[in-house]
Amino acid sequence: MRQANLMPLADPQWVDVLRAEAAKPKRTKAEIGRELGISRTAVSLLIDGKYTAKLDKVSAKIAPKVMALYSHQVWCPHLRASLAPSVCADHHSAPMTMSSPDKLKQWAACRACTQNPENKKPEVNDAV
Repeated sequence: MRQANLMPLADPQWVDVLRAEAAKPKRTKAEIGRELGISRTAVSLLIDGKYTAKLDKVSAKIAPKVMALYSHQVWCPHLRASLAPSVCADHHSAPMTMSSPDKLKQWAACRACTQNPENKKPEVNDAV
């Protein structure tokens, strides 16, 4: 039986931003953990790519904070990418459109997004 050769998935952009922040001189993982509201151990495991939990829940809690603090960007969970704050604002304030399925999906995602200032939802507390 031949074993499939699976390529590992690339880490999300926010993990790369976290690694870059931890690599800065005089930055400690404990300090970063305090800023993000997670343990030093969790920071270390995320940076080393050894965090055992699924990144979905972790991303919901950590990605927005990492992007806001360390790259001055907004993490869009729908697009799974960072956006300039003004682009995020354009997305969440856009009117509903029926002419484009992609724009309609983005509109619906923005309505449910925890980062939408018009739709404040509590943070996910069971991650990390």
